[in-house]
Amino acid sequence: MKNPLRTKTGWALLLLLLLAGIFLANFNPAGLISSQQKKNDALIAEQMAYHIGVLAYLYGYPIVDMHKQMHNETHRIAPAQEVYAPVNRLYRYPEIVGPDNAGNLRAPNNDTLYYSGWFDISEEPLIIHTPDTGGRYYTIAVTNLYSEVIHIGRRTTGTAEAYFALVTPDWQGTLPPAVQKIEVESEQGWLLGRMLVEGAGDFDAAMTLVNEIWTAGLREFTPGQRPPALSPVEAEYIDPLDSLAFFQVLNSKLKTLPARPGEQALMAQFDAINVGPGSDFDVAQLSEAGRRGLERAIADGRKIVDAATQRTIPNYNGWMISRDIGRYGFDYMHRASVARGGYGNLPEESLYPAMVFDDKGNLLDGARRYTLHFEAGQLPPVNGFWSLAAYRLNDLQLEENPIGRYSIGDRTGELHYNEDGSLTLQLQHDLPEDPRANWMPVPAGYFMLVMRLYEPSAAALSNDYLLPRVMLAD
Repeated sequence: MKNPLRTKTGWALLLLLLLAGIFLANFNPAGLISSQQKKNDALIAEQMAYHIGVLAYLYGYPIVDMHKQMHNETHRIAPAQEVYAPVNRLYRYPEIVGPDNAGNLRAPNNDTLYYSGWFDISEEPLIIHTPDTGGRYYTIAVTNLYSEVIHIGRRTTGTAEAYFALVTPDWQGTLPPAVQKIEVESEQGWLLGRMLVEGAGDFDAAMTLVNEIWTAGLREFTPGQRPPALSPVEAEYIDPLDSLAFFQVLNSKLKTLPARPGEQALMAQFDAINVGPGSDFDVAQLSEAGRRGLERAIADGRKIVDAATQRTIPNYNGWMISRDIGRYGFDYMHRASVARGGYGNLPEESLYPAMVFDDKGNLLDGARRYTLHFEAGQLPPVNGFWSLAAYRLNDLQLEENPIGRYSIGDRTGELHYNEDGSLTLQLQHDLPEDPRANWMPVPAGYFMLVMRLYEPSAAALSNDYLLPRVMLAD
């Protein structure tokens, strides 16, 4: 019988055994496990940072956006800066808003004079003085860092001279006599005021009233005396919305904001990527995988916010109407989209029906002509007033036109009504052939229409009244 090791098969088997021995001698299962674990850890770190980061971006967008605006408007960031006032002071827009002087306002109105300011009540309350406006419409939207609103003004507090104090919910001090307390959830926030102006001829009277609105910290407050001006502080312009600085800002702000009911689990998720209030976010400490995930989250989060400003929300005859502006609950995407579009008032203060598509489903385009027809007795029902404005879709700004008309409404002079009492508005870029046409100039390219109903009636708030559809005229 042959020795099996002397056959070809035997030699092959012997070689295989020798190689197996060499492999086993060098086999390191711990190394393989460690390598796979590193891959798993990197996968988890990146995907968790991405998925939680997208939600954190939507949640935090108004918080970070307001931080950006507050910094850039309370510091001298440029020699020719349009809007500037120190913290706890007001800036008064010196003109009726038009295409060249809107500053940081988005989709600004042409019906009122604006005044604005940023407050910080972490150390003491802020007193706001308002004059007697004699029944003239005015409002001050007190907006917290969550983009939610409380109103001072004709609808809520009347038009007599008054003093108001912004305080945090846990403030325990004593206010001077006749000062009304207004609790604000966040220590910082924005004041945006509007004073009705009936065109250029009414500018001086309206501006006089705006100039009588002033603010003062509690320790510097004396009734009837506005405090001295503050020295400007210079700083560099910031924009953390598109970089990892977004999460740095969000983390720092969440540490100062009171916990909101129902958001404990969400904050725990944010803490899992070191963005929540119980963590310390440090860009330098991010792993490579975590950085990739958060950078993807910023890019996609911004896309979602931008897309949300043009999404089809509940619409009526083509008009998109949101009745929960200023009160968002857990709808973080809607809250972010409103902040992206310019913030807003509570619906009972003013409704903002908006339109971007015509009756054929195409974007409104200045190359086309449109009409808006109100039947007799069917003008927008308001306790204040109404107006219609058109904005470039890409930046939500007004566009210059040859007649200087940037809104049309119930206070527009020389409106021509039809014989049956109805009203037709011509919406187009070029001058209409009919000189009696009620022309609302629109931008040359794609545009958005915004109807404003100030102090809308119950019918407008409940959908018992609906705006008519905008129709193609050609």
